[in-house]
Amino acid sequence: MSLPPWLAATAARLVGAQRAGRLPAALLIHEDPGAGGSLLALRFAQQLLCREHTADGEACGQCARCRRVQQDEHPDVRHIVPDPELKSGQISVDQIRETSALLAMTAYEGGGSLVVIRPAEAMTRAACNALLKTLEEPRAGAHLLLLTSQPSRLPATIRSRCLTLRAPAPTRAAALAWLGQQRPAGAGEWEAALDVLGNAPLAALDHDPAALRALRDDCVQMLEQAVAGRLDIVRVADRWAKDELPLRLSAIENHLTRRALEGAGGGGGSGELRPAAHLPAALQDINIATALRLLDEVRELRMQLHTSLNRPLAMERHLWHVSAAVAR
Repeated sequence: MSLPPWLAATAARLVGAQRAGRLPAALLIHEDPGAGGSLLALRFAQQLLCREHTADGEACGQCARCRRVQQDEHPDVRHIVPDPELKSGQISVDQIRETSALLAMTAYEGGGSLVVIRPAEAMTRAACNALLKTLEEPRAGAHLLLLTSQPSRLPATIRSRCLTLRAPAPTRAAALAWLGQQRPAGAGEWEAALDVLGNAPLAALDHDPAALRALRDDCVQMLEQAVAGRLDIVRVADRWAKDELPLRLSAIENHLTRRALEGAGGGGGSGELRPAAHLPAALQDINIATALRLLDEVRELRMQLHTSLNRPLAMERHLWHVSAAVAR
């Protein structure tokens, strides 16, 4: 897949850095979720290893090396992701020690080598400490790329040793236009998909937009029942805990985020969060402080999904809080 237009400027910085002989030994890509940070990581790998760059200095994308990077078959590019043996969904210290050993070795093909860690915030504290040693003594030609949507969860000592590039999300209009070009058959559903996922067009492509629309509408129906005082919280919490809970939490988080942004910057500065047109007309205003508290709670729940969290109980507690907020 070619880079979407909102990442073009960031990719151009990588090209310029290579042409100037200044490709960083450690690069941190701060991506907005679903904005395409993984595509930038792929471009960085191709930029590093391609031997048939275009006249503009860009990786050709067609040579044997570029194709092997694209197919995740190049021996000098390794991806470190959360250890499947760890139920916590974290990247272990043993994985990082292996990474350090790989970066210390001479590249198989005699050129550069690259290790991509994603999501970087999944590293345990011990893993972060182990990584510092590699960052302090990089081998010539060895490169490390950290991909994260939450750089604040990384130690400052690691962030300070990396060059940071932003992979920003597009505007809602730009995301919808791009999704319509990529998959025209689902054009009528992409708005609902982004209501669930936020302005995350790359993530949206991995889902059935009609299914996301149905999930969003189900969440709206639950809000309507909460407003009317008819929400069976125990039943709904149990069902949601078993049915696409990460997506439901994402939908709630994005809704609360929109409300907070609208309340902070909306006309009149009333301090209230106004419901959008697609939400139930009966939904009452939510106080900004309440919305922010609920937002923090949702984010904490999402981070705990890989643990032994009692999902039905956690969701029941959150729905009680949401119900109380919208019923005021």
